[in-house]
Amino acid sequence: MTHSRFLRHLLFLLSLLSLPLASGAAPAWAENTRTPLQVALPDGPATRSAGFLIAQQRGYFADAGLDVTFTKPGYGRSPVELLGEKQADLAVEIMPVALSQREKGADLVHVAQIFQHATLALVCRNTIDQPAKLAGHNVGVWMDGWESSFYAWLSRLSLSYFATGGGVTIVRQGTDADIFLENEVDCLTTTTYRAPLVLASMGDGRKSLITYRYQDLDLGMLEDGLYARGADLANPARVDLFKRFLAAAGRGWQSLHDDPSEAESLIMGLPESKGLDEKAVGESLAAVSEAVALGSVEIGTLEEAAYDRTVLLLLTGAPDPGLSAAPSGAISALLRQPR
Repeated sequence: MTHSRFLRHLLFLLSLLSLPLASGAAPAWAENTRTPLQVALPDGPATRSAGFLIAQQRGYFADAGLDVTFTKPGYGRSPVELLGEKQADLAVEIMPVALSQREKGADLVHVAQIFQHATLALVCRNTIDQPAKLAGHNVGVWMDGWESSFYAWLSRLSLSYFATGGGVTIVRQGTDADIFLENEVDCLTTTTYRAPLVLASMGDGRKSLITYRYQDLDLGMLEDGLYARGADLANPARVDLFKRFLAAAGRGWQSLHDDPSEAESLIMGLPESKGLDEKAVGESLAAVSEAVALGSVEIGTLEEAAYDRTVLLLLTGAPDPGLSAAPSGAISALLRQPR
């Protein structure tokens, strides 16, 4: 081969290396070029965050040039608080909590919706097989942002939240099921992904329970979504980082949708999952996958009707409303714009 032909051949090979990667391939980022990103996750079982954990384990964030660290804020605190303290770049939280924090002055903007369907539910003993039969019973209720759907339902049923006069007795409840299992309440607030785990000790007895899902009652509020500081959204470089995070996380959630058994193995292998019932974990993952609804909607999509319903319930659905006024500028579609 002549020198000129060899040079042309070499230049041709080099040009191939500069071509864009084939569809579905990811760029190879050197470890020292990956950008650190702190993401605060909410409290709850690992199944709740399965898509993020899968993306981390399978290297999807590394593929996107990100060095992602997940953190949790600790008992009694919200992930969005870490945004305000600049201890996180992104946070995952339910919308009622995030909007309430925003109204109090937090620089906080919703940038992507992870759970498309509400998972919140009321699980009752089989004697309460009709909503009207709630009257006269003790009901465990989550507070701190979760309660608006329940109060709106009581209002629809014309039931008082005072024990007198045929109302219900509200018992402030934690995230476990102890007060239900110990017969202190007849109904338990939980989520579709928590119920299999916290009620696993009931065995087949769970089959007799009656579940009222707020999503089915058209009273569901938007739950896990992705939030960023508003100031960061004015920086194109930060927006690009967040886009890459969402795309990589979407691959993780897609993996859960496509192969739940892999996610189950991952969750069961975590130290915090020691002692969990494998069947219950599988059921919990199925509930999370159903909430994300990747088979029917793109990751990050925010449905306008669901947003409006959430805001309305926060304005009207509780004795102490979660919002005093409808928020303005609380949501952004920047992460869903084409790159």
